[in-house]
Amino acid sequence: MKRVWNTPLWIIWALLCVACTTQPLPQPTPNKPDTEQGGSSTDTEQGGSGSSTDTEQDGDVDESKESYVVILSMDAFRYDLADMYDTPTLDSIARVGVYSEIMPCFPSNTFPNHYSMATGLHPDHHGIVNNTFFDETTYKTYSISDDDAKADANFYKGEPIWNTVERQGLTAHIYGWVGIDANINNRKPTVAMSYDYRLSQRQLADKVIDAMCQENVEDIPNLVMWYFDEPDAVEHDYSPTSDQTRRVVEEIDDVLAYFMREMRNSPVFEDINFIFTSDHGMVELHPDKYFNIYSLIPNKIQYYYNSNPVTLKPYDLAETKAIYNTLKAHEEEGHYRVWLREDMPEELHYGTYTTRIYPIVLLADTGWKVVYNKNANSGRPTAKYSNHGYNPYDREMHMVFYGCGPAFKRGYTHNKVFQNLNDHLIISHILGIDPATPNDCTWEDIEGLFVTE
Repeated sequence: MKRVWNTPLWIIWALLCVACTTQPLPQPTPNKPDTEQGGSSTDTEQGGSGSSTDTEQDGDVDESKESYVVILSMDAFRYDLADMYDTPTLDSIARVGVYSEIMPCFPSNTFPNHYSMATGLHPDHHGIVNNTFFDETTYKTYSISDDDAKADANFYKGEPIWNTVERQGLTAHIYGWVGIDANINNRKPTVAMSYDYRLSQRQLADKVIDAMCQENVEDIPNLVMWYFDEPDAVEHDYSPTSDQTRRVVEEIDDVLAYFMREMRNSPVFEDINFIFTSDHGMVELHPDKYFNIYSLIPNKIQYYYNSNPVTLKPYDLAETKAIYNTLKAHEEEGHYRVWLREDMPEELHYGTYTTRIYPIVLLADTGWKVVYNKNANSGRPTAKYSNHGYNPYDREMHMVFYGCGPAFKRGYTHNKVFQNLNDHLIISHILGIDPATPNDCTWEDIEGLFVTE
């Protein structure tokens, strides 16, 4: 049962909405980036290709009125967690700010989506096509556990928002966001801190508080992006509906209460727009919801990626269509959908980055585990184990967007589920800068969040 909000923190949220300054609403036209063609891949995926260069001139923005954005991503904060658990801080934001259920890009995994949030591009367009992939052009593997790969700018396409901000004369402090380890387009923000699992959520909050509460207003960054690796970690082991997840979600909310209380000390507090959001949802699996495709195509696959989605490269590429047809005939039995890379559904925006995506793409039904392995039971999920990476249109993959501050409406629930890549455009709008081009953002999906003159 939810507690009734009865602490002085309510005053914080009220104060957040006192100064409702408005800015002209930009009407950007979404631009599709040039997609890259390529070959196929190797065993555990990772990939790379050259980083793009700046095509726009550096310039200053009008400093007559500074705006600020502080955006936190809470990994795998599913759309319904705040309804299930005791989250008075987030509940207060929803009451006096804006709330929207949102959806991830495909694949609904951490690294592709965080870089989509930064660039405004689908993973197929920004190059981080999964948490792990192999690039046949560079013969390099990208992996979330490989520090050297994460720092290799050749893997990253597009322009992350911190570069967009600094290129136009503002400042950014980035803490633990995907892409921050690399010198993308030969740039880094004013502060760039790598993800550090040793730091607690309170310690991360203190870093943001220190940045935003400096006495010298000129030293305060216009953009701060920070990241929590929970509740993703606990959900993977115990499911979104477990007592363990409840404790973690409520701990996060307590940290956010502390964070907002301390942020009142910022000299620019009334000009800060706060965003609390996520990268993807989560769904509980079951040992019986498991299918191994190896017996359908034994010894036919040279390289494969056993995650969501499963991607396959045959030993003999001439057999690709025959292997696909075999898998296609067992879709219903196996609880999956399978496509040739070039025939991916348009709404998934996937498959054109051919140097980083294998020729056959298989997506398990949400809640199912599908693998390719000689061991008949390899990868069978245990009870309560949970995962993501599924179809982003399935609600279990959806997550939250909370916003509060002078740019946002008050007490508004958005009526459109938008994709999280629009975070790039949201930040650009609030800060009064031009979004990066090209981008895949859609202004019509998000314009209702903001106050108008």
